[in-house]
Amino acid sequence: MKRVTGTLQIAATYIGTIVGAGFASGREIIQFFSQYGPAGTAGVIVSGILMTWIGTKMMLYARRIEAWSFNELITHLLGMRFGTLIETLLFFIIFGMTGVMLAGAGAVFQEQLGWSRHVGVALTILTGLFFLLKGVRGLLWMNTLVVPVMAGFMLLVFFIGSPCAGSGQLTPQADWVLSGVGYAAFNMLTALVVLVPLAQEIRDEKVLGAGCLLGGAGLTGLILLEHFLILGNTGVTLFDMPVAELIRPFGPALHLVFVAVIFGEILTTFTGNLFGLARQLESLFPAVFTPGRALLSLTAGALLIGQAGYSSLIATLYPLYAALCAAVFLYFGLIRLPEKTP
Repeated sequence: MKRVTGTLQIAATYIGTIVGAGFASGREIIQFFSQYGPAGTAGVIVSGILMTWIGTKMMLYARRIEAWSFNELITHLLGMRFGTLIETLLFFIIFGMTGVMLAGAGAVFQEQLGWSRHVGVALTILTGLFFLLKGVRGLLWMNTLVVPVMAGFMLLVFFIGSPCAGSGQLTPQADWVLSGVGYAAFNMLTALVVLVPLAQEIRDEKVLGAGCLLGGAGLTGLILLEHFLILGNTGVTLFDMPVAELIRPFGPALHLVFVAVIFGEILTTFTGNLFGLARQLESLFPAVFTPGRALLSLTAGALLIGQAGYSSLIATLYPLYAALCAAVFLYFGLIRLPEKTP
């Protein structure tokens, strides 16, 4: 029973670390998949296979070399000079994403609830820091609670169907393969900053591998569900939060539940990012950054980035991040796993 619980917790954290405001709102799925129409479905499959395969491989690799942080894993794989370059790039990418999460929290409260955006930002920061004070187990349990709710919600909407329709414009192109690879690279590479420290907390390699495989499969299924929902209601592509518009016709109660789901996904990504980035700072500058000082410094910086608009941040930063991460991500697929230690 303990193994089953551990596997489910890892799977939920694997999913929760990758999906965030961009996924839950639908904006990210349109950007990388749904804008290509039915061809985007193949892009989801390509992306899902890559994320599951390479993500599981890198988690097992980190476990076997006992990498305490992503810095140690990347230095081991790429050497000190090139590893430092990639570490620096990814640090600022994930730092930017953390700011996007705060912008998303503000947008949810302002656009969907009519409240001040500052309420959403403050609630995200306070709740995230609360869970981080609980350590890695707090992160595991938070994802274990949020991810199943989101999955159930998406299934409900998918099978009931949404009365929302429209004639939004899709732009089928031949770029769906590159887009699928880019999505996998961007999301998996940045998620490893959070997942590598987690690998050292799980002593049973079978539990770790099973959790990653289950998480990758579950993530692919969730992306497909949302992609199909958007393809069936292309009018929602005109909105900043497309999936929220799919939910709105069901009434205020269900809409409010979905807003809570979006906020939960923002919170899991924000908290996971802070956890991984703080580990990096502590590893690189142990004399300067205590855990508390690292968390507070990162939160203050993310707050500054989050002052920009949510939609504009996703449209500008995410495709750029995908292109920057693709080469390193595909290189990881060629690396052989080290021998398993007894």
